[in-house]
Amino acid sequence: MPVAPRIRASLLLALAVFGGSPEPARADQQAAIPTLAVQPSLWRTSRVQLHVERGLHAQLRIGELAKSLGGQIANSSEQYASVEVPTARYAAFIAALRRLGKLSRETVTTSDESGRLSDAQSLVRSLLVARERRARLGAIARSVNEKLTLEGVNARTANAIVQAQRRVHDIESRSEIVKVEISLRTEGVETIEPATLPFGWLDELGAARLANPPAERSDRSLELRAMNDFQLNLKTDYVHDAEPLGGTHFATALAFDMRVLGEANPVGIFGGLDLGLGASQGFVYNVQSLIGAGVPIGQRLVIGVSSGPGIDGITTVVPFGLLFPVELYVGWDMAEWMSVSVWAHNAWVVASDARQAGSPNTLFGDELSAGLALVLAARDSGGTYSSRRNGWVVGAGYRELMGTQMFELRLGWAGIQSDFSGGY
Repeated sequence: MPVAPRIRASLLLALAVFGGSPEPARADQQAAIPTLAVQPSLWRTSRVQLHVERGLHAQLRIGELAKSLGGQIANSSEQYASVEVPTARYAAFIAALRRLGKLSRETVTTSDESGRLSDAQSLVRSLLVARERRARLGAIARSVNEKLTLEGVNARTANAIVQAQRRVHDIESRSEIVKVEISLRTEGVETIEPATLPFGWLDELGAARLANPPAERSDRSLELRAMNDFQLNLKTDYVHDAEPLGGTHFATALAFDMRVLGEANPVGIFGGLDLGLGASQGFVYNVQSLIGAGVPIGQRLVIGVSSGPGIDGITTVVPFGLLFPVELYVGWDMAEWMSVSVWAHNAWVVASDARQAGSPNTLFGDELSAGLALVLAARDSGGTYSSRRNGWVVGAGYRELMGTQMFELRLGWAGIQSDFSGGY
């Protein structure tokens, strides 16, 4: 083969293998590649223990029941049976098992395979795009050798597409069934027909409800479990009686405040961090760490109690002090368009004699402070099990230290993330 055709064949092979294209894809060619929508994929497995009089007879009946409900038996032995039934018919299958014997245990587990489904669908799409590009390469191939090279690569790509599509189908099919693993106990038992409950909604309780959840969950079925609240503020303080602070009337600072409730069931770790830098007659600084415990109440309320070391002061005006506050925090997702947070501090001050007993109204310690913040933004749903709110925050604060009072105004930006868990 002459040198030039060899070089051309090598370039075509490289483009075919690495998915290159000698010309951009036309709009009609791109439209031929399907867009694969990712749907949640939940795999459910139910493990039950069934007491029957005759094991072999029970296996036959279990297989018949599964087939009558659109399922199938996957595996069986003398003391074990594994069946697959459609998710929508799982409750009917469990009810039939109760008529067959005594159901002493039922456990349903659910695993989220949405990530695997998304990966498989992305692979299908990338392979289809590669095949489309190689089809355009075939249009410019001239020699027989070039066409054979492309045909070999296309054959391997076609096989890979079939395997990837089969993988997507397997994952989607598995999410449409419940795999029921039945442990058979051949003890002499009396078969008792299940009682009819007086209210229809009572039949929806239990593992059957877990195996076939509703397509959409109402807020009533969700419980608040974790929360993250951060605020970035520009705050201005006004000193009522400036004499104790050397004539200082105003102080301005940029502040970052964060409060976090970890996974609570029903109590979780609660903590936070406050940082502030600014200016007055001196340099304004504040660093405060907090750790404690918090609890969610209902779907929209969080209460936390915490404490920890911190430092703050205003150089030349408020002496350096090592603070140990006890904070009470309340966060309330009040309405669709507003959230409220309230906090109160009683703090001991160490390493500063001038700041001892600086508040006449504190319950204990040396200084008192409190604040209120309103986040004015719409609540956005981040998914079935989360919500978030990002927007403007306005607030006010009050503090007593060194025998005087400080009144504070805040304006800034805030973000609140709430996580929920499902309930029935």
